[in-house]
Amino acid sequence: MSEVYEIVCSYPKVAEHLAQNPKDKELIHKHIDEIKGAYSTSVLSAMETFMDKTFVKLYDGFNLHLPDGFDMQETLKNYHVVLCPNHQSHADYVALQYIFYKRFKIPVYIAAGINLNIFPIGDIFKKCGAFFIRRKFDDDLYKIAFQGYIYYLLKTDRVVEFFFEGGRTRTGKLLPPKYGLFSMILDAHATFGDDKKPLMFIPVSIAHEMIPEERAHAKELSGAKKQKEKASQLLKLFTLFNKKLGTVHVRFSSGVIVDKPFENLKLKTQELAFDIFRNVGSGMPITPSALLSLILLDEPTGALTWKQITGRAADVRDYCLYMKIPLVGSLSEENWEPTLKVAMDMFLNNKKVELIKREKLNQVFYSIHEESRVNLLYHKNMILHHFLVPGVMNATWFNIFNGTIKTPSELRRFLLIKRKELKYEFYLPRTSEILEEGLSVVEYALDRKLKNIDEILELPVDDLYQVAAKVRPFSTALSYIYEAYYIAAITVNYLKDEKFNDEKFLQVSSELFQMEKDHGRVVKYPESYTVPKMKATLSYLENLNVIGRDEKNMIEVLEQEKIGYLIEKFARDVNDQVSINLKFSYENN
Repeated sequence: MSEVYEIVCSYPKVAEHLAQNPKDKELIHKHIDEIKGAYSTSVLSAMETFMDKTFVKLYDGFNLHLPDGFDMQETLKNYHVVLCPNHQSHADYVALQYIFYKRFKIPVYIAAGINLNIFPIGDIFKKCGAFFIRRKFDDDLYKIAFQGYIYYLLKTDRVVEFFFEGGRTRTGKLLPPKYGLFSMILDAHATFGDDKKPLMFIPVSIAHEMIPEERAHAKELSGAKKQKEKASQLLKLFTLFNKKLGTVHVRFSSGVIVDKPFENLKLKTQELAFDIFRNVGSGMPITPSALLSLILLDEPTGALTWKQITGRAADVRDYCLYMKIPLVGSLSEENWEPTLKVAMDMFLNNKKVELIKREKLNQVFYSIHEESRVNLLYHKNMILHHFLVPGVMNATWFNIFNGTIKTPSELRRFLLIKRKELKYEFYLPRTSEILEEGLSVVEYALDRKLKNIDEILELPVDDLYQVAAKVRPFSTALSYIYEAYYIAAITVNYLKDEKFNDEKFLQVSSELFQMEKDHGRVVKYPESYTVPKMKATLSYLENLNVIGRDEKNMIEVLEQEKIGYLIEKFARDVNDQVSINLKFSYENN
């Protein structure tokens, strides 16, 4: 019997089961065969050679950023290493293994969904270190066999990697972490006793300039069903040579170490999972394509001159440098504009953006193709969490200036409300952290320190205008979200007289969205309507107790008056942004 069977069967839960049910050993072995990676040095080396030739045709290269002083060999001597990246594309499996092996010459054992175990590519994945996991653990014997395999990987000092979100993001936003593998790794490690190396979970932020599946993602955002993976689909990753996918950026954060016993596995798992989630989010770098997407999408028409684009990019870049938000290497350099031009050329070549020449004005404008806005939204969403607070502070300033916020308690209440509105979009900083970051935003704008955030209320008018000018690049960053909330509110109002299901809500909201966009009174952003976005608005309204669900999961309106208030509120929130933009437009507009 090979080492993997022996070690899995020695795992306490498996050993205990087999002691009482010895006949299940054959089935345990069968489960292990389904799960286990079959790493082959020769196959991985061949894959490296293959990728050396094809990677440069698909990508401009890769950028690996490691913490200062990071030494992988030394880390492996002292810790059991678990890599926890976010998940944007099927290309992640290949790119991460290639980059890691290219840099460290160490294989990584990567947890992959069983849906990727497709002939013939599944066998190649296995020989490159992938091990497969079922979507559901409804078989108790399979569950303990899988836990035993995790135990085997740790026991034999393998580098383990799993995508903590559980699946690919379709929106670009980080998904809430799944707890399963965190819990299994912690549980397996605890069985080693006192004589063991600590665990080190390394958060890994991966950012693609362009993803191969963007067309499929866009269809899914519009309501199409997720397509089942086929080998032909996965092989397309290597046949997209008519497109350029830019650079793959991979950033390791400092490891999260687990070296002390814990009493409650569930609580420790949740704490660890969200710690990794926050670290991956804070480590997500600003890429040229994401920066361009943020700038172009925040202009409803998407039409800007290159001078306007670089001016806004310079403002965002300055803010990032001040707030220590990670920029990819090329954007960190003093001569950063050429890398932005490369990204723009990629958008032009991939027909996401077009050039519009105005002969009379003697100017050239860059405009997003309307059907491509949802593609660029993916890249904007990758980095939008970095700019939530300045976006909120923009609205805060406006309400201070017009007299809606007059006291410290009103200021805190306003920030709490804004946080609540966005909690179904992003995993947000705690309220105290938002207050701290909000204070930093104002200090950045004024270039001086303040005692506390309450001092904002005492600022003279000139200082308020200065703050407004500095947060202007982020003033419309959240507009598409508030437009979606407005659409949700008018949809629920339309359906308020009878119970309805999610499908009916999506159908009516889609029709109302199109009508509102055609009118242009409130809704101006085509990307405001996506199926995941609209489903999130239902969670928000349900949390407010504006709507509720019965035992059959049908939705009913509980507070009709509040619906009217929300319609007015979100229309006002969106229109306030327009007013701010008109007042503080860039001089070059």
